Amino acid sequence: MNQLEKARQTIDSIDEQIAQLYEQRMDAVEQVLNYKKENHLPILDASREEKVIAHGVQRIKNEKYKGVYRDFLKGMMRNSRMYQQSLLSNDVIAYCGVKGAFTHLATQRLFPGSPTLNYKSFDDVFQAVVTRKAHYGVLPFENNNSGLVGEVLDGLLEYPVYIRKMSHQKIEQCLLGVPGASLKDIEYVYSKDQALMQSKEFLHQLNVHTIAYPNTAMAAQYVAEQGDIHKAAVGAKENAELYGLEVLATQIEPNSENTTRFLVIGLEPANQGDHFSVVFATKHISGALAKVIEVIAKYGLNMDSIQSRPRKDQMFEYFFYIEFDSPLYTDNTQACLAEIKKICESFKVLGTYPMDI
Repeated sequence: MNQLEKARQTIDSIDEQIAQLYEQRMDAVEQVLNYKKENHLPILDASREEKVIAHGVQRIKNEKYKGVYRDFLKGMMRNSRMYQQSLLSNDVIAYCGVKGAFTHLATQRLFPGSPTLNYKSFDDVFQAVVTRKAHYGVLPFENNNSGLVGEVLDGLLEYPVYIRKMSHQKIEQCLLGVPGASLKDIEYVYSKDQALMQSKEFLHQLNVHTIAYPNTAMAAQYVAEQGDIHKAAVGAKENAELYGLEVLATQIEPNSENTTRFLVIGLEPANQGDHFSVVFATKHISGALAKVIEVIAKYGLNMDSIQSRPRKDQMFEYFFYIEFDSPLYTDNTQACLAEIKKICESFKVLGTYPMDI
């Protein structure tokens, strides 16, 4: 056994112990929730979490591991809160795609244990929330490789919903084929257009034909049903187990930090968090957008991003979407937005929300 195999064997053994301890911890998390329910206490106790994290970090003797361990504890506590919230709530969550799609996987992480409804299109998810068939909807919004999902921004403009949360989820694209297939067999690859775009360099090397599909999981399901060694799908590795496929290649996108931001939408604003988004159309006058930027600079608000989207009602006119890393409900922010509205033909606050990274 070489050094690598020994190290991996040690990791596997430790992971087994961690799994057992994690189950015990989650049992205790449920006990804490039961007490809080009986005594009408909130799930989040920020001061308690800060103390636990500080005390936990002190247990780490090696200085170089302390920062990583702090992040580990924060993530574990966030997951514990989400689990507690799912036990308290019977909220129905809508998402686009089928079981195994990246949005389905994101929904499971954001709302573990909650009942879900899946739909064929982004528009269907918006309508499910608006008609109260679902309490919340989960939608992909932006990928750091392929950019903004324009149809979702269109839905935010069209429907009376709010962004309640944004969550960053790491995406690993894999090439999935039927049992017995190899890379040299593949001639046709199916997946959602964004997934094909993210993997285009790898697929170009294979010299294959790419066919767009509504989503990654449906593409995997189709390949499994066809049973053809010449057909493959791009999608999450979870789809291999779900549909009886084999992983022919992993991490086929060039960017190892391939990340998608998912939105949680609802009919009511969250009214919490330190980020907010707006969308607006300026009046058709020279320099209108520049004036908006000047106002933002004047009040010292921090813009995370600005995006444009063609207007459906007017040719060669645009809506603008801006994200702010600033609190919404301050006098300074409200004064800034009031001044911006005077320059705009239309203006909408899409919500203030926490940002999970």
